[in-house]
Parts: sequence; C-alpha cells; structure tokens
Amino acid sequence: MLGWFASATMALALAVPAALSAGQAQAAWPEKPVKIIVPWSPGGITDTVARILAQAYSDTFGQQFVVENQPGASGNIGAETVANAEADGYTLLMTNPGAFVTNHFLYKNMAFSPDDLDVIVTVAKFPNALIVHKDVPANTVSEFIEYAKAHPGELSGASSGVGSSGHLSLELLKSMAGLDIVHVPYQGAAPTRVDLSAGRVQVVVDNIPGYMASFEDGSVKMLGVGTRERLEDFPDTPTIEEAGNLEGFQAIVWYALAGPAGTPEDISDKLNAATNEIMSREDIAEKMKNLHAIPMGGSQEDAKAFIADETTRWKAIIAAAGVEPK
Repeated sequence: MLGWFASATMALALAVPAALSAGQAQAAWPEKPVKIIVPWSPGGITDTVARILAQAYSDTFGQQFVVENQPGASGNIGAETVANAEADGYTLLMTNPGAFVTNHFLYKNMAFSPDDLDVIVTVAKFPNALIVHKDVPANTVSEFIEYAKAHPGELSGASSGVGSSGHLSLELLKSMAGLDIVHVPYQGAAPTRVDLSAGRVQVVVDNIPGYMASFEDGSVKMLGVGTRERLEDFPDTPTIEEAGNLEGFQAIVWYALAGPAGTPEDISDKLNAATNEIMSREDIAEKMKNLHAIPMGGSQEDAKAFIADETTRWKAIIAAAGVEPK
C-alpha cells in the first residue's frame, strides 16, 4: 500500500494539466523577473518553500523568480504589498492561512480583504507539533497538560506572530485543554526557535522541520503531532488528539501561491500547471518529504474551495478560543 506521501505525489503527477505547454505558447509572460513576496522573516517554512519553488519556477520558465521577505504585522505587510500590486503576474505571494483567512478575524482594521488576492494553487501542508523545552517536567502530552494546569500563567508559549499558525494552534490547545499559557509573539520563526531552545519560552505548537537540530541536541522535545493520524516519519510520537484525549484536535499549516485580484487567467493557469508539475518531480518531492510536508496541488478551483472550508473552520476556532480582534 502506498504511504500518504507517495499517494499524494502520484495524485499530483496525474493532476498536471495539459495547459502548461499550451499556455506557454499563448503569451510572453514572464518577460522579466518575478517577485515572490514572503510576508515573514527568512529561515521559516514559508521562506523555505518559497525558495524551493522560486528556483524551480526559474528553471521552468527561463526567467528569474526572486524571493523578497517583507515581515511584519503577522504577515499583513507583505500580503498588502501583493494585494495592491499590479495584477500582471510579476508580484506573487507565498502565504500561509493568515493573509486569506485568520488575520481577517484577528484585526479590526485590515488594509485589504481576501477578495484583493487571487489564490492560484495550494502547495503543501505541514503538521504542527507540541514541542517543549527540555526543562519542562513532562514527557507526554497528558503530563504537559497536567503540569500546565498546575502552574496557570507560569508557562510562556511562543509563536512567529499574532495570527500565525503557531499562535492559533497554541490557542486551540489552550481552549480544548483548558490551559492558561501566556502567548509571546515573535516576528518570524527563527527567533521563536532560538528562544525555545534557550529556555526563554517553554512551549510552541509549531512546524517540525525547524526544530530537528534542537531535537538532536536535546534542547527541546516533541510530545505530540497535530495531525489526526501518526506521521510515518515519527511513528512513535502520538497525536496530540490521542495522547491528550482531545477529540478533534488538528493543528496543521498550509501554504499557497497567490497573486493580486484580477491576475490574468492565462498566467494563473501557467503557474498552477507549473506548480503541479514541479511538485510531482522526484527531486522536489524529496525536498518536501525532508520537510515532512504533505503535497497538495490541484486546480485553482480546488484551492478556492479549500480556502473557503478553512475560513469556516478557523472562524469557529478563533471564536471558541475567545481571541478578540485588535
């Protein structure tokens, strides 16, 4: 039986539209370098995925695709840049749920709306995990919950920013388990990892790849994964749902490529087809597997439907967690 990664990769290969070669003949785009805006600091998963794809796009289209980091305001600064850009295919956004979904429930005065962006393709999704500093006296999810309940307000939980997947995954855990943990937002994933490893904060519910070195040096420990089923790469690590007796708990983050609203259909079609083809390549598949990523892909309509479902899900989670918009 094929594992989830092999099955997902095969599905991507079968989903590659024939429009790629046809679209290339229809228009001259890209005639100049293309910017991919990453609304977070360098070194995080968003940045890593964007750089993998940028190189692959450059090879595919014979034109340079350049990653530009514009961190700040929980991803809103970079997303706003793309929302206000000319819809000509030369300014794109590599985003997580923030720009399309969660930030619009977390901020009162957003400078753009989801309608100002066109999602082009979903790229991949990554499981978050409950990761704690080595000095936290807990080796299981249930032990952590018990310890946190016995020490309300004493633990600090970090994230890469307000509204980030790490923030909302932490809030989901707090809400479902009834925990009082102080949220400490950072500007990006890299400083979050540094401070968790140093013990300046005690817990994250965050992407796994950035913490591999910290697992190896023993500065942090992973107690549970945020998927509904155990991961093939970590078969001995239980899910947070099973180990914490938190029915329905799921903490994953997805990444999608988007452009300004009104991006020409032929350009979106080219990018969608190219992304599906790129994600089915053996070398790219291996890079994604090393990041513990689950490939997504599919059509632009698939991406729109997925984001609509995510909007409904996260709106309910944020409301249940009692997170007030600022």
